[in-house]
Amino acid sequence: MSPALPRQQIRQCSHCGEDFTHIVRPGRPNTFCSTACRTASRASSAEPPDVTQYAEDLSATAEDLNLAVTTLLATVQDDGDSNTLMRQITDIDRLRKDVEAAIVARARARGDSWKDICRSSGRGPERLRKMWTQDAVTRRLELVRAARASRPAPPAQDPADGPAARTAGCAGTGTDAETARPPSQTPAQQLAAAMSYLQRSTRKSIKETALDMGVSPSHVSRILAGTRRPSWPVVERFAAVCRGSLPELRDLWEAAQRPLGYEAAGREPAPDDPAEAKEKFHTALNALYLAADRPDLWAVQRISGTGRKVAIGEITRTLTGGHVPDWETTARLVAALGGRPAELRPLWKAAAAAPPRRPDAPELPAAAFG
Repeated sequence: MSPALPRQQIRQCSHCGEDFTHIVRPGRPNTFCSTACRTASRASSAEPPDVTQYAEDLSATAEDLNLAVTTLLATVQDDGDSNTLMRQITDIDRLRKDVEAAIVARARARGDSWKDICRSSGRGPERLRKMWTQDAVTRRLELVRAARASRPAPPAQDPADGPAARTAGCAGTGTDAETARPPSQTPAQQLAAAMSYLQRSTRKSIKETALDMGVSPSHVSRILAGTRRPSWPVVERFAAVCRGSLPELRDLWEAAQRPLGYEAAGREPAPDDPAEAKEKFHTALNALYLAADRPDLWAVQRISGTGRKVAIGEITRTLTGGHVPDWETTARLVAALGGRPAELRPLWKAAAAAPPRRPDAPELPAAAFG
């Protein structure tokens, strides 16, 4: 008598949905057609890792590195001394390692393999793994967080002031330590921020503004929130209703139309006429000042960096259009207002060649001084 064959069943894989032959045995029945499907199912059902802290570390260290590189560029273009340049490049090397530690921490928390992390770095997985052990990453990020926490916080501001808190500062004297810098914004977000500031300045409701413009309130609301990019005719109507500067809004609107990642090549070439270049240069600066919610000038000074402070008088003369400062000062002001210094470099170079203009430009409002 031949031995009985094991009883079999046709089942459906709970992961891929394919039919497979299951041998009936005591115990829990198999629900997967293969080991690969079982592993994949467990991986997909696991809770996603919480990488919030590592994402914050990466964002903060990248911001610090960006500012350091911008400062180095300003020093080079201003013919800075070698000692200053070497000190700045040493700081950049330290900040680069901070960023790399944050990248590794976030990647490992996400479950990325060492091979995936180092694919484009020119270093092997084993070398990177030995360099960035868990203890090494933890120690470095703890130092970064401690240094960030030791920075003086910007003074409290009334929430009714709206997004102006991005560039909060205080009038009067204060420590030379750097205050909070404005967060990075895309050109589209800067356009929305500028239009939002102008709309709030009218003291009108969004519904009233929309009625004056001849569009729907929801359309205006989406534009001010940055979820809808307006056409130029709509911006023109908005400027008329909210008493905005057309040249400043045009500068922000054109920047919002360019693909992300474009820097100096994205802006039109600087005019050959120095006077026209100077006018466009100051329009671009005042557009950034508007997008930053026109903060008081003491806040701009404090955010502009550590070390040698930009004089309040120089900031005033620059923003009124009667003065073109040196490149280092310009780069600091542009960065403090949330702009990209490299994009304005060609305009600055052309504007710096313009002859001095008579001091008949309008004064900044007293509110600018806090």
